[in-house]
Amino acid sequence: MLQLARSFLAAGRDVHLAVLLGGGPLRGEVPDAVVLHELVPAGHARGFWLAWQAFPRLISLMRSVQPGAVLSTMTGTNLLTVLACKRSHGRARLVLREASSLVNAPGFFKRRAMRWLYPCADMIVAVSRGVAEDLRGLGIPDDRIRVIHNPVDPERLRHLAGVGPVLPSLEGVPYVIALGRLTKAKDYPTLLRAYAASKLRHSHRLVIVGEGEERADLERLIRELGIAERVLLAGALDNPFRILAGAALLVLSSLWEGYPNVLLEALALNVPVVATDCRHGPRELFDDGHKGCLVPVGDDVTLARAMETELRHPSSCSQFALDEHRPQVIASGYLAVLDKACGEGSS
Repeated sequence: MLQLARSFLAAGRDVHLAVLLGGGPLRGEVPDAVVLHELVPAGHARGFWLAWQAFPRLISLMRSVQPGAVLSTMTGTNLLTVLACKRSHGRARLVLREASSLVNAPGFFKRRAMRWLYPCADMIVAVSRGVAEDLRGLGIPDDRIRVIHNPVDPERLRHLAGVGPVLPSLEGVPYVIALGRLTKAKDYPTLLRAYAASKLRHSHRLVIVGEGEERADLERLIRELGIAERVLLAGALDNPFRILAGAALLVLSSLWEGYPNVLLEALALNVPVVATDCRHGPRELFDDGHKGCLVPVGDDVTLARAMETELRHPSSCSQFALDEHRPQVIASGYLAVLDKACGEGSS
């Protein structure tokens, strides 16, 4: 969303950014020309309580700013934004961005709310063809869905890689990396078993950047596999790009995704990648598997073999992928959707 904000500014648009909860590690990256609205002060509000506090403030903000178009992302926030738009009685064109597989929305009530509220939007952007198919399964008509991939800015990533933190324990040591929260969706147990069974455990360390509720279980598995001296759980990092740029290989072991940015970021930094053929994103990004290494979900034996092979003979997906995901290309797609039925140069 910040990358889109930068691109919208470059296109001469007025941009307001409303965030439900103030603070956070990305606050300093909000461009100066963006008007930032933090609806709830930084704190520990989460879930329903956060939505309860933010909802009337979002309505008030929409009435005050009177934007020409509203772009919302993340399922829970999207539902809140649809309701706020209805209550504000504004005429803003509403575009929702759905970024994840509906596996991430397993609850009956959330899916029912999506079926009821998502069709109220003027358009829904799906970040991949797979996510678009999920949305059709909710009964949303084809003419309300547009597939627009995520942007990647190689120059900015290379800059961040030059100023990011260094982990002293990795200096001079070859390593394989995985990035993402320590959650079920990322399926790190399969990655750990694949690493333990591969020749890489003797030649490369494994670094996992991220934090989450599965840390204790992963630490236990690492000890059981006898690889505690070879695996580093680095925790969450505000800027992981120097560590990513120094990796010999990035591995995505996910059970499901929406359209994994980390694959694009690795390719932008010339890091080879291996990914599971999960729903959704990797197959689409790799041109149905013709330009990247895909392995079956949950198959640690095949993943181990693929990691070894990709290190020896990297796939040639990089330029193909980056050309289609440049910020100007992606932003133009969003602006075409946002500008429809609202004036040029609107907020």
